[in-house]
Amino acid sequence: MNALIEPSTPHSLLVAARQGNPDAWSRFVHLYGPLVYRWIRRSGLQSSDAADVTQDVLMSVSKDLANFDPSRADAKFRGWLWTITRRRIADSRRNRPQEHELGSAAEQLALPEQLDEPPTDANLDRHTLLTQAVAIYRDRFDHKTWQAFWATVVDGRNPDEVAESLGVTRWTVYKARARILQRLRTELAGLIDEV
Repeated sequence: MNALIEPSTPHSLLVAARQGNPDAWSRFVHLYGPLVYRWIRRSGLQSSDAADVTQDVLMSVSKDLANFDPSRADAKFRGWLWTITRRRIADSRRNRPQEHELGSAAEQLALPEQLDEPPTDANLDRHTLLTQAVAIYRDRFDHKTWQAFWATVVDGRNPDEVAESLGVTRWTVYKARARILQRLRTELAGLIDEV
């Protein structure tokens, strides 16, 4: 099997969420809620059902988080989260069987159990998590600093052009970009690990 880049969760975030830290749990939900929701939608559930199942998944994770041991060599948080998600999808389908374009109710119930991996690719998952993670930190920086970072790193604009549009020096743009990138690297260490 080819090595994939798998989104992982920083160990410190898991520990803090496990210990009941409300800020850590909030960050966890902000990071993983959209990913879980997309997995559920890709499995064929309608948006309102997917929102309900997402809540069920997050409730299950909050109860079972202590059972996930990130220190184990084979521990893959994304796989553990998918297992919980897949079970909640199956529960939802058993409780509300509906006809979908996927076929009969029996086929629909079997679908989530057949998938060992989430119904998406790891690169898209990584992008979703990083987008969510970066959004968490946006309010921690002044507006111009964030604009300089975003324009150069995300939009790929030339630093000289960004400096001119913001009315700052080129050095200020480089400094803002470096400051935010360093903070993101430090605080989000482990968000993406190579498998």
